[in-house]
Amino acid sequence: MNLPPTIADTFISLAAFLGLIVLIRAIRSFDAGSPQTRRFLFGLRVLAVLMVSRVLAWWTGFFVFEAATIIAAGLVPLAAVLVAEALMRRHAPPLTKWIAGGGAASFAVLAFLPDALFGPWLLIGLFLYQLLTLALAGHMAVTRDRKSLSRAENQAVDRIALSLLLILPLLITDFRSTHVDFPVRLGGVAILFLCWLLISLGQRTVSHRDTVVSFVILTSVSLIAALAIVLETAFDTAALMRTASIVTSAALVAVIWKDSLSLRMEQRRQSLIRHLAEDRIDDTMGFLKELQIHPMVEGALLLEETDLADLDLASLKTLLSGRPLLRASETSALSEAEIEQLAWLFEKYEATHVMLVSKKPFRLVALNMPSVSATPGAETELKVVQRMALLISERTHDRHP
Repeated sequence: MNLPPTIADTFISLAAFLGLIVLIRAIRSFDAGSPQTRRFLFGLRVLAVLMVSRVLAWWTGFFVFEAATIIAAGLVPLAAVLVAEALMRRHAPPLTKWIAGGGAASFAVLAFLPDALFGPWLLIGLFLYQLLTLALAGHMAVTRDRKSLSRAENQAVDRIALSLLLILPLLITDFRSTHVDFPVRLGGVAILFLCWLLISLGQRTVSHRDTVVSFVILTSVSLIAALAIVLETAFDTAALMRTASIVTSAALVAVIWKDSLSLRMEQRRQSLIRHLAEDRIDDTMGFLKELQIHPMVEGALLLEETDLADLDLASLKTLLSGRPLLRASETSALSEAEIEQLAWLFEKYEATHVMLVSKKPFRLVALNMPSVSATPGAETELKVVQRMALLISERTHDRHP
């Protein structure tokens, strides 16, 4: 008999669902069209359906949700094999394909048959099918030809293989019964760890070891926090496991969300590099107008000489010839008159940065980007854009004197 869920079971499953949704959105924002990405998204969506359908089945008892849970659980091994094939760029052995595909099809049919026909044997068969197929997918990862894959691909396979080491033992706890009575279902925690490993793949500066150490620290802190709560409230061992699982799940969702924001910020920061790589460079005005629509410099103002008539143009041209990119906070080695001029210029156009983009005719770009002062990489990219704009203007001037 399958035991009823606890509050911890529901919380962990919903936390895993939220983590999967965050990861799906992050992956779709980068490259949703490639075959490899489509396989990843299929697997993540199957897991998301599994998490939410089983919560609905627990608390409503509706047959449709119970059937959806069995179908999604039967599709998880098939999705794992498809992702393994995509990652390693080779087909799975025929036997593995038959087991994965046949099992998924079988449980899609069995899900609609009455429980009285199978009783606990359906869950036992589902568990064995998942265990066997995930082990076969793990074997594909271990026995792969590492030389045929790039460093990034090998890193992705290693991280997913590591998650399988955690998923397989925790998978047992999802099959609670009167014979195997764990205090809490921990499959959702394993899925959250998988989400964290996958989303960290986008952070190339974070090593595999850093991710594992971070997970160990997070888990340890969660266990200590749960222990403190249990000691304070005099709970038993089962309550300790439930509390630790809830705290760990909440922490993992927060970390996954934070990492997704970091990836989004990194994507915006690199928009200036994409501007150099993809936009037009044969016309100064076209280059600058396209620059204005990029998120990092959205709202940048293009200033002509007529817009600067109330300033000492000769002094401003001399200053910007030597320092073509100026920050509002950058006043070292400047005369009092230059500081006064720049202060008026920054205040008038509510700018944090001014850069020289053309000498003949004299043009400036004023933009408000306070976050750049705390992001050295982004400011370097802005300097590259300034130099590119200046080179384009000189090239255009030489072509049309």
